[in-house]
Amino acid sequence: MLLDARDITVTSDYIDKVIVQDLAWAVSSILQILENRHGITPEGSLAALPAMLKYGVDTAPACYAATLGIHQRSEAIDLAARCPVLDPSFSDFTGWLGNLTTDEITAITTPSTASLLIRSAERRSPRTVQKTILSGRGTFTTPLRGVRHTYSGGYLADLPAGTVLDLVRDYDNPTDPNAIRVEHNGLPLGWIARTTARPLALALDDQPAPLVTAVLHTDTRSLADTAGTDQLAGYDQVDLTITISPRA
Repeated sequence: MLLDARDITVTSDYIDKVIVQDLAWAVSSILQILENRHGITPEGSLAALPAMLKYGVDTAPACYAATLGIHQRSEAIDLAARCPVLDPSFSDFTGWLGNLTTDEITAITTPSTASLLIRSAERRSPRTVQKTILSGRGTFTTPLRGVRHTYSGGYLADLPAGTVLDLVRDYDNPTDPNAIRVEHNGLPLGWIARTTARPLALALDDQPAPLVTAVLHTDTRSLADTAGTDQLAGYDQVDLTITISPRA
């Protein structure tokens, strides 16, 4: 019996759902049962197995690369293999990438991957952030700080990338008058990095204030599956995307 294009598409989508979503979820559940009921803590490649299944790669560092937005499996695997740190953690991997120059990134990756990594780095630079805030229009990324103090790592691990978050001016913060708290459904997740909060607080306090929206940039669920929820509380492990536009 011949299959038409719709049948093939439906079958392909079903296989993708079973392998990429259901299988990864099932394996993650089994690992949690082993840890919670039998005291067997998954380590190394075993801990990263759910993410490997999801992204179709064979190492934890390749999962890290995929989490950063490199969805071409061969490119994620190749970039991961170039990391000089033996058995790197997520912070080791991102730290290595963050210390590379633009020329070094271009030399070791494809043009599309290099553009992604360079653009991501540029959007996080303090100069770019300040310029965007002062112009009142644009998008940048900034790290979420203080996850450890809000004990929100487990909650963050259940939020998909793209989740809309609330920015709340924390006027009573004893350590920073410019503090901006990040919340989801009223639950504090952490604070905007201080270098970003300083100019952003001025914009939020302005009258009329521009329209400022924040969404979760990091794929925290994959990161938690790969490295554990404690990793989400690490320094600069979770990024937010901030968009500023004039209020209509």
